[in-house]
Amino acid sequence: MGLRGIVRRIAQLPGRVRARLQPPASPEGSDLPKAWLAPEEDALVPPRRLWIGPHDSIHHYYRWIWEYLAYLTLLCGLRRESSVLELGCGHGRTARGLLEYLRSPGRYCGLDLDRARLEDARVRIERRYPNFQFFWADVHNAHYNPQGPTRAETYTFPFPDVSFDVIYAASLFTHLLPAETRQYFRESRRVLRPGGRCLFSVFVLDHYRGHGTTVSPIYEFRHDLEPGVAVRDPEHPDALVGYSLEWLGACAAQAGLRLERLLPGLWSAGPGFAVNEQDLLLLSRDA
Repeated sequence: MGLRGIVRRIAQLPGRVRARLQPPASPEGSDLPKAWLAPEEDALVPPRRLWIGPHDSIHHYYRWIWEYLAYLTLLCGLRRESSVLELGCGHGRTARGLLEYLRSPGRYCGLDLDRARLEDARVRIERRYPNFQFFWADVHNAHYNPQGPTRAETYTFPFPDVSFDVIYAASLFTHLLPAETRQYFRESRRVLRPGGRCLFSVFVLDHYRGHGTTVSPIYEFRHDLEPGVAVRDPEHPDALVGYSLEWLGACAAQAGLRLERLLPGLWSAGPGFAVNEQDLLLLSRDA
C-alpha cells in the first residue's frame, strides 16, 4: 500500500485511534512544514488537477471555505438545522466549511455540471457526511459539459418546491448570460422556502470605473451585451459577465425575489467598505 493509501486509511479511523497512529510532534511544531494538514483534513482537499486555480496557494483555497461560512451564517441566518443549496458547487470547496456546522435535519445539496469535480466531491465528502449530497446538472457548457442536452436558460433544478432555507452561489452568476440568470433566479425562488434568502456573488457594473481601475486586468467589462449587461470577451461572453444593479433588481423582482442588500467587493478597487472579492447580492423570498 502506498503513502496515499495509508493516509486514506488513517483518515477513516476514529479520532482516538488516529492519534495513537500518528507520530508525536515536537512541542514547537518544528518537525512540521508550515502548511501541514492532518491526514483527515488533507483527505478533504481535492487533488490539484481539480482545483479551480491549480496554482493557487493553500490559503487562497481555504479563504473561500471560511468566508462563505461567515457570509451564510451572518448574512443569510443559516442555522445548524437549515437546508442549504449551493449552485455551481464544483468539488465542494465551500461545502467544507459547513461540514461541522450543519447537523440533522440540516442538510447541504450541491449542484454542478462538471461531472469530474462532482464525482470527486461525492468520494471525499458525501461518503463521510451523509447529510451532504452532490447532484449532477446535465446542462450544456462548451467547456465543462459540451454534450449536455439541456440549455441553462430552460434548466429546472432537480428539487421540489420550497425545499431550502438558503441558496447560494460563489462565482456562478459571473459566468451566466442574461437568459440563464433569469432562469436561475426563477428556479431559486421556486425551491426557496418563504422567509429564505439567496446569496449570489456577482460583478455589479455600477462599481466599474473603466479600464485600468480594477485589482486585476481580468476584471474588465468593455463590451455591452444588452442594456445593463457587459462582458469581458464578446467571443466568449460567459468568460466574465457583469450586470448593473438595476438589471439585477428587475430580474429578482420578475422572479418573485426581493433585493435586500448589496455588499461591494474588492475587485473594483474602489474606496470604502468592501467584503468579498466579488460583490455579494442578498435576496429574499417573502411568500
